[in-house]
Formats: sequence, structure tokens, C-alpha cells
Amino acid sequence: MADVSTFIIYASIYIGLVATAFYILSFISDTKKEKKFFSDKELPFVSVIIPAFNEEKSIERTINSIKKSEYPEKKLEIIVVDDGSKDNTFKIAKKMESDIVKVFTKENGGKGSALNLGIKHSRGEIIITMDADTFVEPSTLKKMARYFKNPEVFSVTPAMLVHSPKGILQRIQHVEYVLGLFLRKSFASLNSVYITPGAFSAYRKKFFEKHGGYDVGNITEDLEIALRIQSYGYKIENCPDAAVYTIAPSSFRALMKQRRRWYYGLMRNTWKYKKLLSPKYGDMGLFVMPISWISIFFAVFVFIYFALKTLRDIKNEILFFLSINLNPGALYLNLYALERYIFLLASNPVVIFLLIFMGLTFFYIIYASKRQVKVSGVFTNLPLFYALFAILFGFWWVISIGYLILNKKVGWR
Repeated sequence: MADVSTFIIYASIYIGLVATAFYILSFISDTKKEKKFFSDKELPFVSVIIPAFNEEKSIERTINSIKKSEYPEKKLEIIVVDDGSKDNTFKIAKKMESDIVKVFTKENGGKGSALNLGIKHSRGEIIITMDADTFVEPSTLKKMARYFKNPEVFSVTPAMLVHSPKGILQRIQHVEYVLGLFLRKSFASLNSVYITPGAFSAYRKKFFEKHGGYDVGNITEDLEIALRIQSYGYKIENCPDAAVYTIAPSSFRALMKQRRRWYYGLMRNTWKYKKLLSPKYGDMGLFVMPISWISIFFAVFVFIYFALKTLRDIKNEILFFLSINLNPGALYLNLYALERYIFLLASNPVVIFLLIFMGLTFFYIIYASKRQVKVSGVFTNLPLFYALFAILFGFWWVISIGYLILNKKVGWR
């Protein structure tokens, strides 16, 4: 068993380094490509659809965020769809109706059904879906819409960031989202983006007209629509300087529910679109998706392995101290054990790989903060990310896989 564990751990290190190098090279190559963009006069009509359920605390700010956009007002409409809220969401939104703001209400049927109703009433050539707790920079809409100059582009993703992170969990997510900017841009360079963030993404309306609306019964509708776009051979772009801010879960329970839904949905939708794991779909089928799933397997394995190993080591340590009755020599023995542990840790290839990874993430964050979007406070949050994210990631996946195996229902709340 030890040999198998060692092999899997070393294999994960090797694949991790290869994947990291591959994504960095893809990222660099994409920045050198010349792309065509719409001029201000060519910008298409855009419909921003905001599905809302019990969002009375944030709906006004979200609508105002779009109204303050630099996008030409004559080419913009905002459609709010109240999905049977029990609070004052509809009343607040209704007061904000104007020439460009339209408000609809319906019985509660889920986010997908609310988006479909919004698409039905939209006039835009481009559809932008937006969560009711999200807000954007004034230039974000214009920056994203410019990419549709290329007729092959059917969706554009933004630079997702956490708004005003507070507490340990939000600070960890803050770093995670910044690192996600690098991966999303790398995936876009390979035409391998497989998630269009539900919080804010842009689409050609004719895709929905030709291939249907959102899958109403899907708990990760943003993932499903991205995979559907890829399955038809269309292109998904990424706009790395289009900043979009979302409020991340602040409690362990809320974050656990979010990730359980995300990962459960990823497993279900990957199976639904398993045909994408094929050379027919280029880098996505040959490299990106296989490597993503291999990485998840390694993360789960390493989490379980080290969790069991830690429990065993703690047990042995307790038995050791009990065997010596905690005599005065225990302090010396403990210091000796600590020194030996530090030596073994420093010479462990896994630790060396982690240090390389930490260095790469550090330099990427410097690049992102200067060349992509405004990022503040991320360096102070890095230690928390390094210390806890891998543990949380493995834990979230173990729970999500357990729900799938037991066939337990996973919902939005």
C-alpha cells in the first residue's frame, strides 16, 4: 500500500508540474495573438438578465451597477425576473422600472426557468446573465461585448473576483478567484473553457434560439450551458480585464453547500457530455478535461491519505508519551522529534513541489494585479490560502462524491 501511495503522490506532482507549465505557455501565447474587437459604433444591443429570489438586500445595487455602465444606453436593456420571492425583491425592482429596466415576476421555478423567461422577453443580440448579488465595473459590459466581433465566439466570461473579503473563508476564496483568472484565460486560449460563471457571463442570443434555453432541472446551469456550447464546436472567450464582483459565502455551512452543488453538478454534467472527452474536441478533450479529473482524483486521494496518516501519527505520539509516563525527558525527546520532522519535511519532494507552486502563484498574482484587474489585499490572504485551501478542496470533493454515491439530492439550499 505504501508503494502505491508513493507512486500516486509522485505521479500527481509530475502531472501537476506538466499541466502548470502547459497552462503558463498557453497563457503567454494567447497574450501575443491579435484579435478583432467591435468599435464603439459597432457595439451590439445587449440584454442583461437578472434572475432574483429573495434578494432585497442587493437587488438595487445590482441594477444600479448596470445602469452606471459605460455601455451606450440606446443599446442596453435590463430585465429583472423575480422568481417568486417571499421578501421585497419584486417591490424594490418594480420601483426602478424605466425605459431600460423591465421587471417580471413568476412562480418559483428555479434560476434556469427565470433566465429562460428573461431570454424570451429580451431584444438583445447579446444576452448577459447576472446574479442579483453581483456588481460590475462601468467598463465591464463594453469590454466583454467587443469580443463578439469574432463570429465564432458564442460566449465571453469575465474576471470574477470576491467583493470586500472578510473572515478566513472569504479571504481564501479571494485568492482562489484571482488564481482562477489565470486558468480561465489559459483555457480560453485552448478553446477549453467549460464553465461560464452564472454570476456574470455573455452569450449570443441565437445560440438559445437554435439550441434551446437553460436546462431548468440542472443545479449548475452555467456549467451545463458551457459544455453544451463546446459540444456544438463554438468558441468561448475570456476577457481578463472585465472585473465582476460577487459576495462569497462567509460561513462554513454556506460554502460547503455551494461547493457540494458545484462539484456534484460537475460530475453529473461531465457524464452527460462525456463525448467531450475525445480527440475530436482538441485540447479540451485531449488534455484540459482529462487533466482536471485526474487532478481531482489526486486531490481526493492525497486528502484521504494524509488525513489517515495524521490520525495514525497522533495515535502513535499519544501512545509514546503514555509509555514514558510523560517524564521530564519527554521534552527533550519531543524537541528531537520536532527537529527530525522538520528535516524530513524539508527534504520531502511533495513539499518541494508545493514550494514551487507557491512561488508560481505568487508571481502570477503580481502579474494579475498589474496587467489584468485591480486586485487588493490578496497578498495578505495568501498564507491562509496556502495553509487551508488544499484541505478544504479535498474535503469538499469527498463530501460531494459521497452524495453522488449515495444518490442523495443536492439542491440550491
